[in-house]
Amino acid sequence: MEEKFNNATPQRPAGSRALDGQMVPVDLPKFIKEIKNESSYHENGKNAITVFKSEHATLTLVALKKGEKIQSGTEEGHLLMNLYMIEGDLSFSTKEEKQYLSVGQLLNYHYDYPFQANALTACVCLLTIIKQKQ
Repeated sequence: MEEKFNNATPQRPAGSRALDGQMVPVDLPKFIKEIKNESSYHENGKNAITVFKSEHATLTLVALKKGEKIQSGTEEGHLLMNLYMIEGDLSFSTKEEKQYLSVGQLLNYHYDYPFQANALTACVCLLTIIKQKQ
């Protein structure tokens, strides 16, 4: 298995880290602190960092201030999304249904329909996207 790394950026000059490999440890408390302290969180009300990315899965840590939202994009080939709440409360809506999530809860969502997630309080979640095999 080929290991993959991200490169440091001006936003994260010390950010070079493993994204894929046989075993990739992820220090969630460290990354939560990091994304909440970056200017984009303070200026835009949200920030995220990809902590794992392979051919078939992407795990992204997302921090949202109260009132901010994330919504479905135009991604193709996604089969399943998992949203795990680490901090705060969030509502997750589709055209047909609405769910409320709080700390420790996990939502599994088949990525067939548009969605919107709204931060009811400042929150942090781990978003996992499972992709179709090519």
